Amino acid sequence: MTCDGETAGYFELRKCEDGSVELAYFGLMPKFLGRGLGKHLLTCATEKAWTLGANRVWLHTCTLDDRAALPNYLKRGFKPFKNEKYTVER
Repeated sequence: MTCDGETAGYFELRKCEDGSVELAYFGLMPKFLGRGLGKHLLTCATEKAWTLGANRVWLHTCTLDDRAALPNYLKRGFKPFKNEKYTVER
């Protein structure tokens, strides 16, 4: 996605053997955060995934994502499937 000639965001879809499509990469450049552009970009990514013949569209998220990510996913129709907790020893 571009805004005023600059790259504002991106997504990458991956077709899986089971017929699903993963939203493998999704993000906005820091300069474009907080403008509501992620809503539009996620809608475009999801619509594109369905046009690829997906039987399911899915993604991973984590606590390192922007705090607006999960609410955006939920508002666009994604539903939590599994919650995992990892710990890292330092």
